[in-house]
Amino acid sequence: MTEILVLPGKVLEDILSPKLLVDEIAKAFIAFSEGRTVTPPRTVMWVEGNWWGIMQSYVPGYGVGVKIVNVIPSNPSRGLPTIQALVTLFDPENGSPLAVIEGGVLTALRTAAASALSVKLMAPRSTGAIAVIGTGYQARYQLKFILEYFKPTHVRIYDIRREAMEKYKEYVENLGYEVYVARDPRDAVREARIVVEATTTKTPVIYGDALEPPVHVVSIGAHTKDARALDDEVIRKAEAIVVDSRNAVLEETGDIRIPLEKGLIKLEEVAEIGEVASGKMKGRVGDGITVFKSVGLAVQDACAAYLAYKLAVEKGLGIKVEV
Repeated sequence: MTEILVLPGKVLEDILSPKLLVDEIAKAFIAFSEGRTVTPPRTVMWVEGNWWGIMQSYVPGYGVGVKIVNVIPSNPSRGLPTIQALVTLFDPENGSPLAVIEGGVLTALRTAAASALSVKLMAPRSTGAIAVIGTGYQARYQLKFILEYFKPTHVRIYDIRREAMEKYKEYVENLGYEVYVARDPRDAVREARIVVEATTTKTPVIYGDALEPPVHVVSIGAHTKDARALDDEVIRKAEAIVVDSRNAVLEETGDIRIPLEKGLIKLEEVAEIGEVASGKMKGRVGDGITVFKSVGLAVQDACAAYLAYKLAVEKGLGIKVEV
C-alpha cells in the first residue's frame, strides 16, 4: 500500500503565501531557462469544443508534477469554475506518488505568482493605478499577489460581464482600494502603471495607443495559436517583451507568434522570465511599455505542488489516503 496526501484548494490558499511562492517560482523559472528541468511540451486536446491540457515536468529539488487541466468558458453558467484541474506529485528518485492536489486553485496561485514575479522585476517606479481587464476567477489571485509588489492609487476594472465586474468591485473595495468601473478596455488602462489581462478573449483587448507609459502589461489570456489579447501597437512599442518560455508562446499563443511572422519583433529580442530573474537579460530599462506574456509552464505546477506538499506535511494538513 502507498500513502498519498490529498490537498484541497482551501489548504493551498492557507499555506502558499504570495511572497513565499513567488520566490520559489522564480527558482523554477531560472532552472527551466538554464535547461535543468525535464519539461516536454504540453499535450493539448479539444473535447466538446473546449481546451484540455496535460502538463508534466521534473524540476530538480521539487519533484515530478503532472497536471490535467481544462478551460471551459461556459462553466460559470453551471455554477462551476472556468478552469478545473488535478495535479499529481511524484518522488523523482523512487517514482512513488506523494500527493494529489486540487489543481484549479494551484493553477491560479502559481499563475498569479508568475505575474507578480514579472511585476517585481519590471514594474515602473512611478505610482498609478492597476488596471484589470477580465474580472473572473483568476483576477482575484492576480491582484492579491501583485499587491505584494505594487501599491496602486486605485484599481480600474473592465469585463464584458456586468455581474462579474460588480462582484470583483466589491472584492477590491474589501481590500481597501477605490475602484473605477471602466466603460471599455481603452478606458480601463488610463492612468495605469500595471495592466493585467485575464480573459478568454481571442481578439485584442489591450491597445498600444491607449497605454500611458511607463506601464507594465501582464497578459495571461489568448492561449491558442491564433488568439491575441495584445494588438500590434503594444508589441511594436514595447521596450521589453518577456515570456515564460519562448518555445511555448510560439506554439500556444498568437500574441507572440503573429507579430514575429509580421516582422514586428525578433525572437532573440524576447526574454524568458527565468533569464530576467537570473540577471542574464533585462526587463525594464526605461520608462516605456514592458510586457510579460504567460501561457503557463509545468515547472510552475511541479514547484507549487512540492512546496504545498512540504508545508502540508510540516503542518499536519491534508487528507492521507492509502492506494
